[in-house]
Amino acid sequence: MAAAERQRKGERTAERILTVALDLFSRHGFDRVTMTDIGRAAHVAQSAVHYHFPTKDELWQAAILELRNSIAAEERLLIAAGKDADPLSQLKLSMRLFLHLSMEQPALGRIVMMEGMTGGPRLTWMVRELMGPRYRQLVDIVKRAVAAGQIKPHPPELVVIMLHAAAASFFTLSPLMQEAFGIDVDDGDRRAAQEALIMDTVFAGLIA
Repeated sequence: MAAAERQRKGERTAERILTVALDLFSRHGFDRVTMTDIGRAAHVAQSAVHYHFPTKDELWQAAILELRNSIAAEERLLIAAGKDADPLSQLKLSMRLFLHLSMEQPALGRIVMMEGMTGGPRLTWMVRELMGPRYRQLVDIVKRAVAAGQIKPHPPELVVIMLHAAAASFFTLSPLMQEAFGIDVDDGDRRAAQEALIMDTVFAGLIA
């Protein structure tokens, strides 16, 4: 096998491991997932998992960074679309991005929820690498919307967390939605209804 082909095969294996690891970590939590579980689910030998990612912590961080890279393009589009908009319009754009990312990357909401409840070094790292910059930007947008008289003067940090939680909960709680109501959160009509509900109810309460 040529060196270039071996490299491509190795890259594909690493990508598959990352995809599987992100899903397992988001569904079961860091502590309940082993490298053996990940190798088995990715259909690769455990030695291959350790070859690409020597420790579980390194694999977890790599999976989060891969997630960050996958949403970076949408973040840039949002910033470009809202750069000349008023603060309330920017806030609505941000909420729609939260909703879209929660639909397309449900692991994001699940991992943020798990680590946000647990706390510790992983959460500290994740805030620094993934959520912190976006949260600070949103707090600034909320402050400007309050100053402009567009929304009620609620604490900006609480508004940001509320927006994030409202966007993610429908998908984070997908097993509950299925069990209690028979709702498939992947259904397009259900997703559209959820987005309309969130946008209507959240901003009806926020707008001054």
